[in-house]
Amino acid sequence: MRGMRSVLCAGLGMALLLAGCGQGESPKDKLVGTWTGQVDVMEDVVEGMRLTAPEIADGLEMEHFYIPLQMEFRDDDTYTLSMDEEKMGQSMDELVDQAIDAAYVYLEDMLEQEGITDMTVDEAMEQAGLDRESYSAMMGEMMDAVGKALAKEFFLEGKYRAEKDVLYTSESTDEDPGRGQGDSYTLEGDTLTLDLGDAAVGSIDFTRAG
Repeated sequence: MRGMRSVLCAGLGMALLLAGCGQGESPKDKLVGTWTGQVDVMEDVVEGMRLTAPEIADGLEMEHFYIPLQMEFRDDDTYTLSMDEEKMGQSMDELVDQAIDAAYVYLEDMLEQEGITDMTVDEAMEQAGLDRESYSAMMGEMMDAVGKALAKEFFLEGKYRAEKDVLYTSESTDEDPGRGQGDSYTLEGDTLTLDLGDAAVGSIDFTRAG
């Protein structure tokens, strides 16, 4: 019986030891990996478009315009934040289609208000040297430029330090994160919620990739 008791006690001790190791996992260990999230900037898109084409901005039927983000925390204490350009291109294409539809509706209303009933929108655009295809290409080029600017804006690389519910970051891999104000975060399973403290962006929910 003593032998069995020794084995059971040893097994219990090993289980407690392993449990203790799991509980001691550092915040950094839980963050290491790749995370994906998105930011809805539809209000900003509409407000920006109102400056140059309010008639199109008011006619957009999109409820959301997401900027897809990817964040990678590496084991060497460095991180990157970047925009998924492929997914962003898909969002841009949708926005272009919606903008063109809104422009056509606006032009139809204009023709009706002018009492022009013998001309379609396509015919009116043809007189201006445009058609839907060329207009779409022109809009696409503008959106490509916007997408490249956003990709540059949303790229960050530096070092990080995680302490309980606060994430400290630097904006250079040659610079350690300071002890000043960090960003609060919560981590529940495969969901990372990062509060950037920005009124426009607010908090972002990231999901562990793969």
